[in-house]
Amino acid sequence: MSDLVTQRIEALFASLNQPVFLLDKQGRCVVPRQVDTFMLPSSLQEGVPVSKSGYLFLTLPGFETRTLASKDGPQTKDILLLCAQMINLFRQEQGITRELGNALKRLAENELSAQELEILIHDHGIKPGLCRSAVLITLPRVSQGISQEMLADTIPLQEDDLLIPINRHSILLARCLVDEEQEDLKEYAMALLDTLQNELGLQAVIGLGQPIHKLEELSHSAHQARQALDIGSVFYPEAQVYLYKDLVLERFLLDCATEPAKQYIALLFNQDTEKLFSEEMLDTINVFINNSLNLTDAARELYIHRNTLVYRLDKIQKVSGLDLRHFKDAMLFKLLNDLRKREQSSQASR
Repeated sequence: MSDLVTQRIEALFASLNQPVFLLDKQGRCVVPRQVDTFMLPSSLQEGVPVSKSGYLFLTLPGFETRTLASKDGPQTKDILLLCAQMINLFRQEQGITRELGNALKRLAENELSAQELEILIHDHGIKPGLCRSAVLITLPRVSQGISQEMLADTIPLQEDDLLIPINRHSILLARCLVDEEQEDLKEYAMALLDTLQNELGLQAVIGLGQPIHKLEELSHSAHQARQALDIGSVFYPEAQVYLYKDLVLERFLLDCATEPAKQYIALLFNQDTEKLFSEEMLDTINVFINNSLNLTDAARELYIHRNTLVYRLDKIQKVSGLDLRHFKDAMLFKLLNDLRKREQSSQASR
């Protein structure tokens, strides 16, 4: 149960003239916080008041086994039923319901208690010890006619995959990797993009988190998948699949302090080089670096003559002092250019 829900229950109980207690499944008092332990009736059922030892007990519905207790009297049943309704409203306001999708979403957001997780696994036959990786599928533009159910029917799933609705723009897949590697997962993500495009006409971007081996660790992989999307979109906006483990350098650059970064960026990107680094020239450099500084392969991808590429590289060296045919200079350019992308993204989001 979340801290906010617990706080609201405490406030509710404090407003009552008759003391009411919220108990866990062992009968220990959860609200108010005290060491008292109650002997729970053996015949408890959800929503059915049961009397024992001068107290009336009422078990609440939900993934967590929680029971209300108060001294039995003429008004006790009504008080407990009213408290049960209020607690259910508190939980619903926090997005907490008993539905499988909601419970899995809370698990992915690290909001599910250990007891709730145990019940979730038991009630739905989920295998908790399988290797899984988070696949976060985000649809920047969603048609009004596309529902989560349509997405669920379209996405190819294995038996132990878990599909988790996040919001109308995102859906999280806990992909089982028992017989797969992360490179296979990247290929799956690429195939998934084609499926969404061909069958639903949707453009998507996908973030891939690191593998986890316990279900309770799913939130770590989900967080990494979200980071992969956020970071990848800054440095590689043209891409559609971002693998967290491949973004080590980019994560490092994002951690660099802003003011020193600006000083280093200005060493390369300044008034003297402003005309040199046009969009065409930056594209030329990126293609050259991505082709491992191979002149022939880069020229072919750019659809230009090899000599034209050499001319452009000579021009860059003359104006900036960097000879991108040398690894050290090429790496320096990439680092400073990526820092520049980070600053541009930061300014655009303000």
